[in-house]
Formats: sequence, structure tokens, C-alpha cells
Amino acid sequence: MIEYIDIDHAQEMDEFVRQHEYAHFMQTSLWGRVKKDWGWYGVICRAEDGSIRGTMALLEHKVHYFKTGLLYAPRGPIVAPDDFSTLEELIDAGRQLAKKRGDYVFRFDPRIEEQNTAFSDEVRRLGFTQDMASDYSLFQPRMCYVTDLQGLTKDALLAKYRRSTRYNVRLAERRGVTVRVGTLDDLPEFHRMMKITAAKDHFEARPYQYFVDFLTGLGDAARLYIAEKDGKAVAATISTEYGNRMWHMYGCSDTACLSDRPNELLQWAMQSHAIDAGIRYFDYRGVEGYPVEDNPKYGLHDYKQGFGAEFHSYVGQFDTTVRPVMKKLVLTLQKFYHR
Repeated sequence: MIEYIDIDHAQEMDEFVRQHEYAHFMQTSLWGRVKKDWGWYGVICRAEDGSIRGTMALLEHKVHYFKTGLLYAPRGPIVAPDDFSTLEELIDAGRQLAKKRGDYVFRFDPRIEEQNTAFSDEVRRLGFTQDMASDYSLFQPRMCYVTDLQGLTKDALLAKYRRSTRYNVRLAERRGVTVRVGTLDDLPEFHRMMKITAAKDHFEARPYQYFVDFLTGLGDAARLYIAEKDGKAVAATISTEYGNRMWHMYGCSDTACLSDRPNELLQWAMQSHAIDAGIRYFDYRGVEGYPVEDNPKYGLHDYKQGFGAEFHSYVGQFDTTVRPVMKKLVLTLQKFYHR
């Protein structure tokens, strides 16, 4: 049985996601409150006894001047990867909602391992195309690093770090770098450093208001960490925790202080909190390509490997076209405006 819900009636769905093995904060109403410029829809698939079998949170982005849009389930749906009957019901519900809303495409990108070819085969059988790009062109990164914290003490975690990474954590402490949990009052300094990092690494920094919305929308699920030296902010991170997982979402630093290794100390602080909170997985988020040394982006792989993290590659992004003519028109216009 399929049930559609709105953002103000999502408590039961959010709790199901929290308890699920594949929990993800983007599959909750909390993420809908962050993404204020997108529409939000919840889908619940119930068994005959009323219990929840699976869920899916959908974001809808309307295209200006057209009565169409993109319907997208980030890191969803939330369902056991071998429960194909529930998966099919949820996907069909998403497709029907897209038709009702006049959207031109329905998209989802679950956190299912690439090696699970049976899952990919089933989704393609249902009429979806699969995009397995290895760069950052997908909505969510396909390649990630994760540390399983189960059974680890903080000392045991530190022992998993590469020797040079452990040294850098201790070096930051010896040089007087400290880490504290920040507040909204620290966001101006965070954003100052984010713009510095964006210029250095050649990406576009998100606007200040996005981070305000991120911290307020996610509430207790989000944390801002500030690394300081001599009373001055030298680096910062934002993490998110939900269910059995914590994600390192955003990081930045003042390039003048990188030699004091504040970034390694921030990672240590976030992971220490995860252990204290009983969280099983620490997710470092995305990298580009596979961990091979001829990969020009291998440096980020090497950095995350230094924390003892394990590489994961997921199945990628699945699309089904709902309105073919409108999709062609939208893609043509997007190419024109991005010339």
C-alpha cells in the first residue's frame, strides 16, 4: 500500500529512516526544510498490517517558465537492496507522482554498492537508465570513503590512522590548535574561510544563506566545528549525523595556517564525537575516480586513506523520462544558457 505525505506529517517516516540500515538524512523531511526552494514529497510503502516496508523522500525542482520539473530522490529510496517488490512499488509511486506533477524526469541515486549488479539489473528492467560517472557530475558523489567505527575506542581509531596522519593530529595539538563546536555566530568566519578554500581549489562557494539554512533546517543533526589557534579561527567543518552514520559535509581553512594541520585535528574531533554518540559509520563523502595512482585526483584518495577509511563505489544515478519532448526542450535550453 502506497501513502503520500507532506513535510508536516513526516515524523513516522523520518523515524523509519533513522532506524534503517541505509539511513540517510537526505531521505527525511529535515532535508526538505534545508532545500526550501525545492518542493518536498514523502512516499511510504506499507505492508498489510500497516507496518512500513520502505520509504522515499522526493525533491521537486521546477524549471522557470515551464510547467515541468525534475523529481529527485537523493540517496533513496530507503529499502533493503534485495526487496525488489517494495522497490518497484516505491519507484512506481515516484513515477506516477512525476506524471501527475508534469515533471519531465524522475531520478534517484541510492547508496547501494556498485558490486550489487542484481539491483542495477532490476532498476534497468523497470525502465531506468544508469549513469555511473566517476567524477562530480552526478547529483551525489558515486565514490566515497567510509570508516566503520563499530567496536572502536578513540585510541583504537587513532591506531587505524596512517602514522603520518597520527603525527599531524598530535602536531596540531602541540602547536596550540583546539577544536570546539560552533554556533550560528561562527558562520561569518566559516564562510570567510570557505571562500578562501573555494578560490584555492577552484570551485564555487555556496552562498552564506545556504549554510544558515543547513544548520537551522537540520537542527541537532548538524554540527559546526571550529579549529582555533591563538583565539583565531583557522579551519572549520560541518557534519551531519542521522541514524547509524555521520557525514563530513563541508570543510574549509585559512591557507596561512595549513602547516599547523588543523584539518586532521578536525577529522579526529568529528570521529571522536561519533564514537561517543554510538554512531557506527563515519562518511568522508566524495572523491573522483577509483583509487589508482594514475588517477590525477588521487591526492584526495590518499588523504582519506590516511585515516584508515575504506573506499566505496555506488551504483550511480538512475533516470526515467516522463515527458520526452519536454525533457529535450529543457536540456536544449540548459546547453544554450551554459555556453
